[in-house]
Amino acid sequence: MCEQLAALRQLNPRDFKCVRPEDLFLAWFKICDAVWLHDGNPKRPHAELTSGKCSNGFFDCMRVLRYPNLCEILALQLAKKLREAGVEKPEWVIGSPYAAITFSFAVAKAFGAIHAFVEKDPSDPKGKRFIWRRMTIPTGASVLQIEELITTSGTFREVHRAVDEGNAEPVNWLPIVGTLVHRPPELPIDYGDKRVVALIEKGVWAVEPKVCPLCKAGSQRLRPKAHWKELTGRT
Repeated sequence: MCEQLAALRQLNPRDFKCVRPEDLFLAWFKICDAVWLHDGNPKRPHAELTSGKCSNGFFDCMRVLRYPNLCEILALQLAKKLREAGVEKPEWVIGSPYAAITFSFAVAKAFGAIHAFVEKDPSDPKGKRFIWRRMTIPTGASVLQIEELITTSGTFREVHRAVDEGNAEPVNWLPIVGTLVHRPPELPIDYGDKRVVALIEKGVWAVEPKVCPLCKAGSQRLRPKAHWKELTGRT
C-alpha cells in the first residue's frame, strides 16, 4: 500500500486529459485509506456520524485531497464531467468549509473562474449554519457550487441560503452541483431543482440508532475520524 501511495503522489495532472472511470477514483480512496464500508459482520463496529445517525460506510475526502496533485487531478476530472453535463464556463465557483475549499478552488482554476467560499457562522454552536459576507457576486454572473462530499441536500442548500441572503445582488445559480463523492442513502435520488454530478457515487445508508440494524445486532458505534483504525481494522 505504501508503494501504491507513493506512486499516486507522483501522478502528473497533465497526463489526465480524458475522463477516467469511477472505479479508478474509488481505488485511489482505498489506497489513501479514505473509504470504509461495513462488511455486515455485527462483531465489527460501524460509523456514528456527526448528526448522531448510524452508517454502514464513510468517505474521508481529506485523506485524498491533502495531496495537491490528486486534488488537482480530481478537480480537472470533475470539471471535464461537468462540461459533459452542460456546464460551459461558470464565472464564479463557490465551496463550503472546510474540506471543500481546496477542492472547489482547484475546480475554479480548471474553469478559469473566480473562487470564493461560505464560512461557518460563529454564532451557531453546531457549526451547521453558514454565512456569506466578504464578497459580492454581481448580478447575472453564473455561479457553480462545488462540494467534496454530498450525503443529503442539506449542505448545498444551506450554502445557497447563505449566499442568497448575504449577497447584495440576486445570485444566478447553475442548476448543477458538482462533488467529488455523492453518497446518499440510496440511488438514484431526485433533488428536484438541482442535479448532482459526481466522480464517485455510492449509496450508503444513514439511520437513527433506534432503527439501525447494526446497533440491534450488537455492533459498536464509533466516530470515524477519531476511531479510524478501530473502525477499519487497519494498522
